Amino acid sequence: MKRPSTRGPRIALSGVVAAGVLGLSACQAAPPLEALPDGVTVGIHQNRDDYGPRRLEISVTNDGEDEITVTRATLESAVFAADTSTERSSEIPTGVTRDLKVTLEDTVCAPGTAEDTRVRLQFRMPDGQSGEAVVTPGDAFGAIARVHAQDCLEETTLSIVDIVPSETLRVVDVAGTPTAQLDVAITPRATSDSSGTVTVQSLGRTVLIRPPATDSWPVGSTFSAQSDPALITLDIVPNNCNTHTVAEDKRGTFFPVQVSTSQGGTGTFYVGVSDALRGQIYDYIAHDFCHWS
Repeated sequence: MKRPSTRGPRIALSGVVAAGVLGLSACQAAPPLEALPDGVTVGIHQNRDDYGPRRLEISVTNDGEDEITVTRATLESAVFAADTSTERSSEIPTGVTRDLKVTLEDTVCAPGTAEDTRVRLQFRMPDGQSGEAVVTPGDAFGAIARVHAQDCLEETTLSIVDIVPSETLRVVDVAGTPTAQLDVAITPRATSDSSGTVTVQSLGRTVLIRPPATDSWPVGSTFSAQSDPALITLDIVPNNCNTHTVAEDKRGTFFPVQVSTSQGGTGTFYVGVSDALRGQIYDYIAHDFCHWS
């Protein structure tokens, strides 16, 4: 007895399977992008209020055709002990620049440290496609080189001496002008292994306060780890009596310290005051000098 042919149904079934495979392929996610969309650029800089908390701004500019969501931005640099990343995602519409803050890790001051810096951006497009790109950011103001130089100069200096403002501000009358006085202790580190020296040339004025007649408080002393300690008294007056100067202050109580070291480093780093002393300086300006109340 002749059996019925089964070829037709098999062919039909094969067609259904093929169609299903094609459908599954079409539903699979596109591979991740490995480059930023056209028109998206990355830069880095520091704002004034970033100096104290050691932050850096990763600026992402979107001049492309579509919105982009940066899910994570990571600063990668041999200058710092570890990479550092943003803490949340950020939507960047077309025509917009967003500054994404990262907190810098400790600086690496070993000789020969390369200032090779990259930004790794993880992002998502409106259609759901994701991507990850590593780019060399623009650094128009030399933020990385400046941070590295200042941090390493500070590290060298503070391996030899401590520079510490007092916790107390005095107010005295100088020729009829209420003048604040602040002591700054320069104390050599007697237990330091450093054989070098550091010359503290001066402490400079800030955006908030200054010396009564000059732009800096001269020191001009050279210290080694075996030197005697020194106490410098700064006579201080405010730059002006504009209430906004105090209300919007961010860096006015960080003194620029000009130094040079026997290792060849020369430049400026910043020494800040405590929160308690900052409040005393504000009170002196408001009440003793400017008489706002």
